[in-house]
Amino acid sequence: MGAPDELDTSRTESFADGLFAAAGQAMETFCVYLGDRLDLYRTFARLGSLSSAVLAAEAGIDPRYAREWCEQQVVARVLEVDDAAASPDDRRFTLPAEHAAVLVDPDSPFSVAPMSRFVASIGATLPQLMEAFRTGGGLSWSALGSDAIESQGDFNRPWLRSDLTGSYLPSVPEVHDRLQAGARVADIACGVGWAGLTIARDYPAARVVGLDPDEQSIAMAQGLAVDLGSEDVIEFEVHDCTEPLPHGPFDFALMVEALHDVARPVEILSRVKESLAPGGLMIVADEKTGESFAEPGPNDGIFYSFSVLSCLPAGMSEQPTAATGAVMRPDTLRSYAAQAGFSDVEVLDQIDHPLLRFYLLRP
Repeated sequence: MGAPDELDTSRTESFADGLFAAAGQAMETFCVYLGDRLDLYRTFARLGSLSSAVLAAEAGIDPRYAREWCEQQVVARVLEVDDAAASPDDRRFTLPAEHAAVLVDPDSPFSVAPMSRFVASIGATLPQLMEAFRTGGGLSWSALGSDAIESQGDFNRPWLRSDLTGSYLPSVPEVHDRLQAGARVADIACGVGWAGLTIARDYPAARVVGLDPDEQSIAMAQGLAVDLGSEDVIEFEVHDCTEPLPHGPFDFALMVEALHDVARPVEILSRVKESLAPGGLMIVADEKTGESFAEPGPNDGIFYSFSVLSCLPAGMSEQPTAATGAVMRPDTLRSYAAQAGFSDVEVLDQIDHPLLRFYLLRP
C-alpha cells in the first residue's frame, strides 16, 4: 500500500463522496420507512395538501416530529411545500401523485416503499449477522421479522398480480393450457402467497396449494385468501418441502425468488419432481444474474448486497446447506435441477422481467 502522499486524491475524494452520499440515502430510506409504517403517505394521498399539525392529528403522531419529518421529506424531494418562507405552522405540504404511485399504491408497477421495510429489518439484525459471520451460522427468514416478510411479498406483488397471469404464464402454452384445464398447482416457498392467489383468481378451474416453512408467512397468506374470497380454491400449509409434498400429485409447480434462499435446493427440487403428475412441469423464477462473476449482470451489485445481508444468512441458518446466496448463476440452477432428476431446463426468454429470470424444468 502506497504512502499517503502517493494517493490519487481525486480518486479518494470521489470514493469518499460516493460513500457519504450512500449513507445519506440509507438515512432517507429510514425516513421513508417511517412515512410508510406510520401511514403518513397514505394520509397525504387521502386528504391532499396538509399542514404538519393536521398531518399529526390525522395520523396520530406528535406534532413536532410531524413537522421535522415533513421538512426532511421536502429537502429529500419526496413532498412539496406551497410556501417554504411561511411560518412552520402555516406551511402546507403535498405528496405528488407521481410519488404516491411509488409510495402508496401496493399494486403500482412503480411501488418501491416495501424496500424500506426490508432495509429496516436488516438494520435491526446486524448484530446477529456479525455473529453469523464469525461462527458460520445464519439468520432465518423468521428472524428478520414481519417487516422483511411483508416487504418480500409486497415488492413482488405488483407484477405477480398483473404480469404473472396476464402475460408470463400465457406465453408458455404447455403451462397455460394445463392451468385453464384445471391443473393442480403447488406454489413452493410461497411466502405470503401472491403467486398462488393470482393463479387461483385468473385460472378459476385450477386448485392451488401454497407451501412455506415460515409460520408467519403462511398466516399472512391465509388471511389474504380470506380477504380476497379465495379460501375455497387455495390452501396454505406450513411445510419445508424437503419431505414428500402433501396434496399432490401436481400438474404444475411454481417457485418464485426462493430457491437461492433455501439450505437444500436439490432436495426441494427432488420432492417437487416426485410430486409431479405425468407431464407435469415446474417454473422457477430467480435472480437475473450475469452468467459468471467475470461477466456480471447490471443488477449483480444489488443482488450481492441482498445476498450478504439476508439471502446467504437464510441459507446458512440450516445445516447441511448448499449456501447458494442470491447470486445464483444459471449454471448453478441447471446443476441443481439435474441432480434432482429433471431432464431439461429451458430459459424462458420470452418472459422479460427486469430482475428475474424464468426457467422451465421438465422431468
